[in-house]
Amino acid sequence: MAAPPGDYTYDVFFSYKRHGLTLDWTKRIHKLVKFWLSEELAREASLFVDEDSIEVGTRWPEKLKEGLRLSRCMVAVWSPSYFQSDWCLSEWTSFREREKRLDMRSHGLIAPMRFHDGEHFPQDARNVEWADVAPYAYTVPAFWSSQRALELEDVLKAFAASVARIIRAVPVFQADWPVVETPAPPTGKIELARL
Repeated sequence: MAAPPGDYTYDVFFSYKRHGLTLDWTKRIHKLVKFWLSEELAREASLFVDEDSIEVGTRWPEKLKEGLRLSRCMVAVWSPSYFQSDWCLSEWTSFREREKRLDMRSHGLIAPMRFHDGEHFPQDARNVEWADVAPYAYTVPAFWSSQRALELEDVLKAFAASVARIIRAVPVFQADWPVVETPAPPTGKIELARL
């Protein structure tokens, strides 16, 4: 279903640090989130996921920026390496800037999952409640046949309900939502660049 001009195209921008060992895990997570989110919304949820949303021949940096602007909220898979990635920082900071513009103090537009650690996240990230998927973050395919995978699905069902609440409360679309390009490391001041 196409969005009307001047409206959101995606319910969720799925933000994660790409790594060969975790790519299968991440793919399964975003598919499960999409499934349970669709159930919560009683309609097909639309996710911007780089692998699914960027076609061959597309200028992917521009498509990522477009995906950020046209998404209602963000689901982010956080780890220390997430906050060391320029692209991930750009995505996270773009939604933080949107929250600041809207003066969102108690509830935001970012639904994070803790993939690993938490102590080495920027303070701004540590101040946000996250879904804890770290006990289920495995790199081996055998995990998906285990009892732990069933437990993870229960966590993701509850997470999808939270994301659906964010989507239902999202502010009206603004064509000039900020997109931050190559922010400074999270320990320094993050500069905003309008693209």
